[in-house]
Amino acid sequence: MLLKKMFRDMRQNLSQFIAIFLMSMLGVTVFAGINAEWQGMKHERDRFYEESRLPDFWLLGRNFTEEDLEEAAQISEVEAVSRRLIADAVVQTGKKPALRIHIIEDNELSRPHLVEGEAFDPARDGIWLDSYFAEAHDIRVGDTIRAEAGGMVFEKEVIGLIMHPEYVYCARDETQLFPQPENFGFAFVPKKVLPEILPLPYNQLMIRLEDSADAKVVQSELEKRFKGKYSLLQTHETHLSTSMIEMEIQQNKAIGNVFPVVFFLIAALAMLTTMVRMTGNQRIQIGTLKAMGYSRHKILFHYISYGIWIGLAGGLLGLAIGPLLVPPILFEMQKTLYYLPDWYAVLTPESCAVVIIAVLCCGASSYFACRRELKDVPAACMRPKPPRAGRHTRWEKSALWHKLGFSAQWNIRDILRSKVRSAMAIAGVAGSMTLLLCAFGVLDTIGGLGDWMYRDLHAYDYRINLKEEIHQEEIDALKQKYGGQLIQELAIELRKDGREETGFLTVIEPGEQIRFQDPERNPMTLPDSGAAMTCKMATLLGLEVGETFEWRNPGDTQWHITRVEALYRSPTGQGITMSERAYEAAYDTMVPTALLVAGNGSDAVGLPGVKDVKSKDEMRAGLEKMLESMRTLVGILILAAVVLGAVVLYNLGSLSFAERVRELATLKVLGFFPGQIRGLLNKQNLLLTIVGIIIGIPCGYALIAYMVSTLSEAIDMPARVSPATLVLCIIGTLATSLAVGLLLSRKVGTIDMVSSLKAVE
Repeated sequence: MLLKKMFRDMRQNLSQFIAIFLMSMLGVTVFAGINAEWQGMKHERDRFYEESRLPDFWLLGRNFTEEDLEEAAQISEVEAVSRRLIADAVVQTGKKPALRIHIIEDNELSRPHLVEGEAFDPARDGIWLDSYFAEAHDIRVGDTIRAEAGGMVFEKEVIGLIMHPEYVYCARDETQLFPQPENFGFAFVPKKVLPEILPLPYNQLMIRLEDSADAKVVQSELEKRFKGKYSLLQTHETHLSTSMIEMEIQQNKAIGNVFPVVFFLIAALAMLTTMVRMTGNQRIQIGTLKAMGYSRHKILFHYISYGIWIGLAGGLLGLAIGPLLVPPILFEMQKTLYYLPDWYAVLTPESCAVVIIAVLCCGASSYFACRRELKDVPAACMRPKPPRAGRHTRWEKSALWHKLGFSAQWNIRDILRSKVRSAMAIAGVAGSMTLLLCAFGVLDTIGGLGDWMYRDLHAYDYRINLKEEIHQEEIDALKQKYGGQLIQELAIELRKDGREETGFLTVIEPGEQIRFQDPERNPMTLPDSGAAMTCKMATLLGLEVGETFEWRNPGDTQWHITRVEALYRSPTGQGITMSERAYEAAYDTMVPTALLVAGNGSDAVGLPGVKDVKSKDEMRAGLEKMLESMRTLVGILILAAVVLGAVVLYNLGSLSFAERVRELATLKVLGFFPGQIRGLLNKQNLLLTIVGIIIGIPCGYALIAYMVSTLSEAIDMPARVSPATLVLCIIGTLATSLAVGLLLSRKVGTIDMVSSLKAVE
């Protein structure tokens, strides 16, 4: 009998229960979908790393010997050590793309993953080529590739096409913001070909730790034993590829964890108000059930089951469609950024637990809503609940109150008498406004990054990257031909009071190709002494202007002490910048690594001393491509926010109208026309919407700030919401609220005067 009653009640309150069902479903869909996406990426990445035996540390130097291998292997908790030679080559075809060649002694660590052809064989003479690079240049297994490296030209047969765990994010360096297989790729060749083409010493040492190893202890031991022998020590946190995919995973995880909370909270509040109204209207039915012998606990569970079944149905549907709907959309964008052997969604226990959370939210709301009605004895329950006695507040006795019109007085009294209902309406509007503002604000934040970086800060048109072995006369020739501004960039270690970070040192000669902005993004100039530090790095190290810090080149024994003379904002490349005069006066001679050119510099490709040439347009396009996956994710959230707003407002409006049928019928008896009553309802709806918007704005800003804080330490992206976006979100929320209000106010003409006023008796 109680089961039939539950289904009948749900049919009679169909719109409210559908709204709760949709909110539960949306919350679980967003969480389960995004969770399945990033969990799938993480699972495949970890499997790929383990299959290929990815190292935990990379030591970059000039000449690692057999003795160095033995020295590293003797460190406790080191599982395996290997060495290899890495050299950049230029393929003699088309636009002469760059090819990073890895010459390895064995295949114990960092093994290539075969895509096509024959598996890597250290005893075989040939080359194993990046599969994406091969596709971009129409190279197939069996073709011959011709390249130049170290002043020597070589030709090798392509034995296999591969993927590699160190090139999941395949970019040449930090200046290349997006994988461009048409311009850069990698290749592996066995040691067998070393004497023939590249008679150079091994310049990289790879170390893999045992599963139970303490990475910090081993890193400290490596720094001690190889002091002065290496120029850079990389970990998974500082390696370009491993850090970029980890940042992507963490960003998606943060988004997927935050947004469903709003849906569940509003679903719980909607369930609470729905059940409060239902149990209040069913007092006589509750009294009858008690009189028939049903226990309090059985009746209580009956009403709790409303929330349990609705939450369970919505949660299970969300669990079913989330992993099927969301991951494929996001994967399409991520496949252009990250190269993994396989892409798939992973359904985790956390997603199943979220269904339980949805059930608990709805069930708990039902419990708190109906427990009060069950306290009365059957005889009391079978009598209608007496209306609450009205009382005048101090405000109603003030002179200002009497200056208000009837509609204002009526709406204020109604809001104060129905605090829970009003609070629910405000919470629904605030939640919708928060999600909309956050979603559009994130779009503003990432959308303005391109203009900020490549219009406001970088004035050059081409970046000519220079080879390490470039001679001064070659630099002078380039400078004479193209003009521009020389810069030096190198990775450094920074520390202050026990805090250590990895960043970049940039040294620039006088010029106008790079501009700087202070923390408020106003133009500034570099100080003549000391260093200017990025705001993000200063925050990480806990530094302020006027304080000193230490820095060194990785592998150096000497730490340099430098004073922070200014702070500046930079979206990427966190670290410090010095003028050429300040750097050479205090430390060393500037060694340029790039020439920044205004005008056409594309013809510098192939000139002596030139590594490669990048146009600002290409770099900006790469940045936009990199941000595309976040835009897709935000688009999903915008859609969810719009649906949430419409569903919540309609649900609350329906409840509000149902609760006030008696009052509205009384107004009609007193002579109010339907248009006047609709005006009363719309004014109250507008007032509550405005309050909800006011509360939602700071919540939206806070949520944007949290989203931005999940970005990598290498990125500084201040939260930004344009005035147009703020106005758009306000208008959108107001329009949705008013549309729902107008839709519901049309029900005024459908009020049954007889039954409504009879109920008052």
